[in-house]
Amino acid sequence: MYITYASTTGPDSQKLKFAGSGSGGVAEFKSQLPDDIIAFGIVRVTDKIDDSVTVKFVWVNWLGKKVKTMQKARLSVHLGPVKTFMGQTHQDYTCNTQDELTHEIIMERVMGYSGSGSKVIDSSTGKTTLKSQVGGVGTSSTVTTKKENTEVVSWIPDVPAVIRDVKGDHSPLSWAMITYDNPDSHVLVVHAAGEGEDDNIATLAGLLTPDAVFYCIVRKTEIIDNSVTAKFVYIRWIGENVPRMQKAKLGTHAGDIYNLFAPCHTSLDSPDLHEITDENIMKQIMIASGTFKHVLEGHPQPVQEQRVAQPRAQVQQQAQQAPRPAQQPRQQPSGPVKSESKVIELINESEIRQAIADVRNDASETNWVLVTYDAPQSKTLKLEATGTGNLAELKSHLRQNSVMYGLYRTTEQIDDSVTIKFTYVVWHGEKIHVMQRAKLATHSGAVRDIFLPFHVDVLASSDDELTEEIITKKIKSAAGTAVHVLNL
Repeated sequence: MYITYASTTGPDSQKLKFAGSGSGGVAEFKSQLPDDIIAFGIVRVTDKIDDSVTVKFVWVNWLGKKVKTMQKARLSVHLGPVKTFMGQTHQDYTCNTQDELTHEIIMERVMGYSGSGSKVIDSSTGKTTLKSQVGGVGTSSTVTTKKENTEVVSWIPDVPAVIRDVKGDHSPLSWAMITYDNPDSHVLVVHAAGEGEDDNIATLAGLLTPDAVFYCIVRKTEIIDNSVTAKFVYIRWIGENVPRMQKAKLGTHAGDIYNLFAPCHTSLDSPDLHEITDENIMKQIMIASGTFKHVLEGHPQPVQEQRVAQPRAQVQQQAQQAPRPAQQPRQQPSGPVKSESKVIELINESEIRQAIADVRNDASETNWVLVTYDAPQSKTLKLEATGTGNLAELKSHLRQNSVMYGLYRTTEQIDDSVTIKFTYVVWHGEKIHVMQRAKLATHSGAVRDIFLPFHVDVLASSDDELTEEIITKKIKSAAGTAVHVLNL
C-alpha cells in the first residue's frame, strides 16, 4: 500500500491521501509511481533465515525526479511524522528512479539487515556485495542503478575508503561523518572519523550542527544468544537551519548516498539530537534484528522470551571473551600516558606540561611551546620544541604536512601598564592527509584543555594567517582595547 499528497499546491499539498494497494509485490507497486509525485509506501516481503520463513516490512519513500523544488523542500519536515503514522518497519528505503526500486534491491536490504545474507567487502573495489545461502551454496548479488546526470552527487576517494574502514575488522575506526565540501556543492568529503565504541555516538552527536547536512555510519556490537555480532547504523542528519533550497536538492541525492553506505543493519533519519543517543541507536539495532522486547511494564513475559533469557550467564561470559571489533588494545604502563579525556595520549606528559608551565612562568625566559603528533593519523602527542624568541622563531618549526598545537606568550600595553597575554595556536598544515584532518575534530576539545587558560586562539594553515598583527588584533578585541573608529 502507499499514500501520497492530495495536491501539489494549495492547502491540500500538506495533506496525505490513500493512493493504492495490491498483491503484486514490488513490481506492481512501482508501476503506480509516476515521476511527478512523492509517495510513502510499505512493501511486504519474506526472508528465509536457516529453515524459518519470516515476514519483513520495508518503508519506501518515492521522490519522483520531476517533483517541484518547493514540494521537495517541505519533505524533510514531514518524514518523521509520516513514518510514525505508518508504523514500525524493518527497513527504510528512499529512491527516485524505477531502476532503484526492484525486488532484488529490496531483498538485498532486507537480507543485509536480518543477517540472512553476509556482507562481504571486495578488497579490490572497496564495494560491498551480499552473499545469501541457498541450499548451502553461497550466491553473491551486486546491484547497480542508473541515474540521470542532473545534479548527481559525487564524492572524493576518501569517502568510500573511510566507510570501508568502519566496516572492516582491519581498522580501529568505529564511526565516520560525511558532508558536502560546501553548502552549494554536490561533492561529499570526510568531515570526521574516530575510534572506540563505548562513546562513539556521543562524540558524533557533539559534532552535529543545525545548519549542516551529515551522513554518518556507526559500528556497534550486539550479543544475540552466544554470538557477538557487528552492526552498522546509517544516520542522516539534516539540520533544522539548513536553507530550504539546499534541502530541496537532498532528495535527488538520497538514493545514491544510501547505496554508498549500504548495506547497514538499520538507519535513522532525524534532525533531533535527543534521538542521536547510544540508547536509541541500540534500540533501533535490536528492533531490526528482532531482539528488542516490546512487552509493556506490568505485562507477563511470553514463555519464549523467558526461554531465550535462560543462558544469560553464558552470554555475559561470551561477551567478555569475544573480541570487540572497534576497541583499541589497552596501552601498557611503559607506553604513552593517556590524558584525562581519553581521546588523546601524551608521550612524556610531565615534560609537555612543564614546558607549558615555563611559558606561563615569569621567572622563565621561555616564550612559546609546540606539540605535535608522533605520526600521521595518530592520537599521541609529543613535545616538538620550545623557545625564547618571538613568533617568527615559533613559525620556523611549523611544517605544511603536520598538525601542531602551541602556546605563545606576548604582552599588551594599556596606558602605562604592561600585561601578559597568552595565545593558543592551532596549526593545520595544508598538506596533511584528509583522513588526519577528519580525526582532528574529535581531538580539539581534549587538546585545548591541556593549554587552558589562554586569552585568544588562532587557527592557521599558512604563514599569512599567523602574524603578530593578527594576534595583537585578537588580543585587543578580547580585552576591549581595540579602536573601532574609522579614519574618514
